[in-house]
Amino acid sequence: MNKIATLMMAIKNYYSYFFLPLILIYLLFNIFDGNNGLLSHSRLNAEIANLETKVKNIKSSNSLYEVKISSLQKHDKNTDLVDEQIRNVLGYGKNNEFIIFFDN
Repeated sequence: MNKIATLMMAIKNYYSYFFLPLILIYLLFNIFDGNNGLLSHSRLNAEIANLETKVKNIKSSNSLYEVKISSLQKHDKNTDLVDEQIRNVLGYGKNNEFIIFFDN
Protein backbone atom coordinates (compact mmCIF):
# COMPACT_ATOMS: atom_id res chain seq x y z
CA MET A 1 0.00 0.00 0.00
CA ASN A 2 2.85 2.31 0.81
CA LYS A 3 4.39 1.87 -2.66
CA ILE A 4 1.12 2.73 -4.37
CA ALA A 5 0.71 5.87 -2.28
CA THR A 6 4.24 7.04 -3.08
CA LEU A 7 3.63 6.33 -6.77
CA MET A 8 0.42 8.38 -6.71
CA MET A 9 2.26 11.24 -5.00
CA ALA A 10 5.01 11.10 -7.64
CA ILE A 11 2.42 11.21 -10.43
CA LYS A 12 0.72 14.22 -8.84
CA ASN A 13 4.07 16.00 -8.51
CA TYR A 14 5.14 15.41 -12.13
CA TYR A 15 1.68 15.63 -13.71
CA SER A 16 2.12 19.16 -15.01
CA TYR A 17 5.63 18.43 -16.33
CA PHE A 18 4.32 15.59 -18.48
CA PHE A 19 0.88 16.67 -19.70
CA LEU A 20 1.42 20.40 -20.15
CA PRO A 21 4.05 19.95 -22.91
CA LEU A 22 1.83 17.37 -24.63
CA ILE A 23 -1.10 19.77 -24.61
CA LEU A 24 1.08 22.58 -25.95
CA ILE A 25 2.46 20.38 -28.74
CA TYR A 26 -1.07 19.34 -29.69
CA LEU A 27 -2.31 22.93 -29.77
CA LEU A 28 0.66 24.17 -31.80
CA PHE A 29 0.24 21.36 -34.29
CA ASN A 30 -3.44 22.24 -34.76
CA ILE A 31 -2.67 25.94 -35.15
CA PHE A 32 -0.32 25.26 -38.04
CA ASP A 33 -1.50 22.04 -39.68
CA GLY A 34 -5.01 21.35 -38.39
CA ASN A 35 -8.21 21.48 -40.42
CA ASN A 36 -8.57 25.18 -39.66
CA GLY A 37 -4.85 25.88 -39.36
CA LEU A 38 -2.64 28.37 -41.14
CA LEU A 39 -1.40 25.95 -43.80
CA SER A 40 -4.87 24.75 -44.72
CA HIS A 41 -6.02 28.37 -44.86
CA SER A 42 -3.34 29.20 -47.43
CA ARG A 43 -4.17 26.05 -49.43
CA LEU A 44 -7.83 27.03 -49.47
CA ASN A 45 -6.99 30.57 -50.60
CA ALA A 46 -4.94 29.17 -53.49
CA GLU A 47 -7.79 26.85 -54.45
CA ILE A 48 -10.27 29.74 -54.29
CA ALA A 49 -8.09 31.83 -56.61
CA ASN A 50 -7.79 28.90 -59.04
CA LEU A 51 -11.54 28.30 -59.06
CA GLU A 52 -12.25 32.02 -59.53
CA THR A 53 -10.09 32.07 -62.66
CA LYS A 54 -11.93 29.00 -63.96
CA VAL A 55 -15.26 30.72 -63.31
CA LYS A 56 -14.09 33.82 -65.21
CA ASN A 57 -13.05 31.66 -68.17
CA ILE A 58 -16.35 29.81 -68.17
CA LYS A 59 -18.32 33.06 -67.94
CA SER A 60 -16.42 34.56 -70.86
CA SER A 61 -17.02 31.48 -73.02
CA ASN A 62 -20.65 31.49 -71.90
CA SER A 63 -21.07 35.11 -72.99
CA LEU A 64 -19.50 34.23 -76.36
CA TYR A 65 -22.05 31.45 -76.81
CA GLU A 66 -24.86 33.79 -75.77
CA VAL A 67 -23.81 36.25 -78.48
CA LYS A 68 -23.71 33.48 -81.08
CA ILE A 69 -27.11 32.15 -80.01
CA SER A 70 -28.69 35.60 -79.99
CA SER A 71 -27.33 36.33 -83.46
CA LEU A 72 -28.77 33.04 -84.72
CA GLN A 73 -32.16 33.72 -83.14
CA LYS A 74 -32.67 37.21 -84.56
CA HIS A 75 -35.32 37.69 -87.21
CA ASP A 76 -32.80 39.16 -89.63
CA LYS A 77 -30.63 36.07 -89.67
CA ASN A 78 -27.01 36.40 -90.58
CA THR A 79 -26.78 33.82 -93.35
CA ASP A 80 -23.00 33.65 -93.25
CA LEU A 81 -23.02 32.80 -89.54
CA VAL A 82 -25.75 30.21 -90.01
CA ASP A 83 -23.82 28.66 -92.90
CA GLU A 84 -20.61 28.62 -90.84
CA GLN A 85 -22.33 26.95 -87.88
CA ILE A 86 -23.95 24.34 -90.10
CA ARG A 87 -20.57 23.49 -91.58
CA ASN A 88 -18.70 23.45 -88.25
CA VAL A 89 -21.24 21.72 -86.03
CA LEU A 90 -23.01 19.39 -88.41
CA GLY A 91 -20.18 18.87 -90.87
CA TYR A 92 -22.34 19.59 -93.91
CA GLY A 93 -20.91 20.93 -97.12
CA LYS A 94 -21.75 21.24 -100.78
CA ASN A 95 -20.97 18.45 -103.22
CA ASN A 96 -18.10 20.27 -104.92
CA GLU A 97 -16.40 21.48 -101.69
CA PHE A 98 -13.57 20.20 -99.55
CA ILE A 99 -13.85 21.10 -95.87
CA ILE A 100 -10.66 21.46 -93.86
CA PHE A 101 -10.96 22.00 -90.10
CA PHE A 102 -8.18 23.69 -88.16
CA ASP A 103 -7.79 23.29 -84.40
CA ASN A 104 -7.51 26.58 -82.55
